[in-house]
Amino acid sequence: MRARIAIIFAAPHRSLFLAGVLNFALLMIWWTATLFDIYIWPIGMASGDVPPSLLHAPVMLFLMVPSFFFGFLLTVFPRWIGFPDLGQIQYAPTGGAFIIASILAWIALIGGNHHLLAIALCVAGLGWLVALWHMIVLLIAEIRDSKGPTWHGWSASAALCFGLAGLGFSVKFLLTLDAHAYQIANSLGTFGFLLPIFMTVAHRMIPFFAGNVVKDYVAWRPFWLLTLLWVFLLAHLILQLSGYNSLQFISAAALSALTATMLWRWWPRQAAPGLLMVLIWGFAWAPIGFALIALGSFAEFAGYNISLGRAPVHAIYIGMAGSLVIAMVTRVTLGHSGRPLAMSRLTWLAFGAIQLSAIARIVAGVRGEHGHWFVLAGVIWILLVTPWTLQQARIYLSKRVDGKAG
Repeated sequence: MRARIAIIFAAPHRSLFLAGVLNFALLMIWWTATLFDIYIWPIGMASGDVPPSLLHAPVMLFLMVPSFFFGFLLTVFPRWIGFPDLGQIQYAPTGGAFIIASILAWIALIGGNHHLLAIALCVAGLGWLVALWHMIVLLIAEIRDSKGPTWHGWSASAALCFGLAGLGFSVKFLLTLDAHAYQIANSLGTFGFLLPIFMTVAHRMIPFFAGNVVKDYVAWRPFWLLTLLWVFLLAHLILQLSGYNSLQFISAAALSALTATMLWRWWPRQAAPGLLMVLIWGFAWAPIGFALIALGSFAEFAGYNISLGRAPVHAIYIGMAGSLVIAMVTRVTLGHSGRPLAMSRLTWLAFGAIQLSAIARIVAGVRGEHGHWFVLAGVIWILLVTPWTLQQARIYLSKRVDGKAG
């Protein structure tokens, strides 16, 4: 047992990605079973004072996704700004916190206990604070040594601050059942945290990866682009928090145009390996999702009787976020375990399943939040993505195949 724990904490990504992939499977099993219980056939899923539909967003936004973010950032962040890798004493508390928080969350969801779920998020928040502290210390050291600034580092740190605030509002909702706190948490979690992190990492890493594997590739990642992304994401966040839903088409259309431009400029004009293309294909959901948000908002503004339900944000949550998680986690896992950088059959299967699941969830929204399509999206995920999660988990529990440390 002690040897296995040592392996799990041998590198920053191991414990955090392990928590992430297990949540990728187990939280979706819980959610799909809940949807089946509601829309298909009662199977006795526990339900407390808070409907399960209101527990879904907090665990996904503030527990599952951050595990992947921190696993990636605590690995690459020091390298971005030219410092040595973090030591185990620096990153292990965050990994341990997210593993404990995940276990508590599973127990809470199975038992329908929203107070225990609040405790789980608080534990994750402690790990979050530790990681953010070390990242900010590095950024300050960079300024002190006249090395920076590394804008990707500052961008990611700012997004983590928004995310921590969103986690706080989620805890407030779980403890007080304040509906306004729930709305603030979801808005901060999506447009202040999740999307800025994905945009920052994509802006930094996709051109970098492409430049390494595509002949004559010209990397394009101007910093004015990252600035504009932040401007329109924050504008969208402000409009959402202010209740101006019918005006959100302005910021959403701008974001769709920006991400479509990024996609066009990043798309390789020559043959590229699958591990790069899944990143680019996954990112293609960004302009689609923002365009759907713009369409729904404009329909409301113009008085058209068109409702897309929650389809637009799930094009982003499932399509873009799900695809990029699989693509980026696979790449980091292979590279840091001494394995060849190539897509396995299970990875292709999981990536394809995410596309089908996203489409099914979009159809559900367009058809008036149709429950059967909800369940179909979840079943596709469970059957075809779970094998990938188990494959990744086995790697995190094993030593590197090349015999190196980490």
